[in-house]
Amino acid sequence: MYEWLREEIAKINTRKFHEIDGASAEQAKQTMAAPELPLPPSYVEFMRGFGNARLYRQGGIYLVRVFANPTVITAKDGRDLLHFGRTDHSLAYFPRTQLQRNSECEVLEWTHGGGLRKGARDFEEWLKRRCRAARRQFKAKQWASILRGPDPFTDAELRIVAARRLFSWRRVGSTKDNDVLFEIHNGSRMVLPYLTIGLRGKNGPPDGGAWLPVSTIRPGKTVTISFDCYKNIVQPEDVEAFAVSDPCPEDRDRYWEFRALAGSRR
Repeated sequence: MYEWLREEIAKINTRKFHEIDGASAEQAKQTMAAPELPLPPSYVEFMRGFGNARLYRQGGIYLVRVFANPTVITAKDGRDLLHFGRTDHSLAYFPRTQLQRNSECEVLEWTHGGGLRKGARDFEEWLKRRCRAARRQFKAKQWASILRGPDPFTDAELRIVAARRLFSWRRVGSTKDNDVLFEIHNGSRMVLPYLTIGLRGKNGPPDGGAWLPVSTIRPGKTVTISFDCYKNIVQPEDVEAFAVSDPCPEDRDRYWEFRALAGSRR
């Protein structure tokens, strides 16, 4: 049923462009085994092959997502919906009243400004449509690069990866303007333009990151800086900051450490 997606995944040499957990993932197994929740066969078949899926990575987001743990929500009009997926601009649901064992179900989509509307006659049609739309966002040259895979890190980039491991930081408070204060120590022998960290809300959004400006921190020095961590969305105390893993070549666009250096190796 989903051979077209399997074939596409097999051709792509850019890691993380498509990420699937697989049917062995605990969430997928629980979803398929849930007797109290009748699910459309095409969705169940997807879970058997792919599980939780994040498809078509563009920058820091995935343009199509399918959840292995769908959640029940109530729409403003009172309808109960099963939230199973999303795109970069819409949320996707099964109407719960239409869910019947061994029967397909239409898909409803919610968009900001457009409200809740029918998006497809079933899950398989929804997935094909949204994947085609996501694929069209990549120009021919971009797609060729995705298929080929990224160039390996240069020696200069490897030095940056090694240097960022030697930076340490901790959160030390916030300003009157609700910026977050970070104490940062440069234990490396380089000056980097930025230090990438992760940010997430304690009770939901945001889910993103911060690019702390560290170009003034010389090797061996410790400096305290302030940074706007989504203060227009949440209060500083409701945001968690966390370390992110080392970048890989396909992550160049997400790690600002690779921007023009403010200093050089001593």
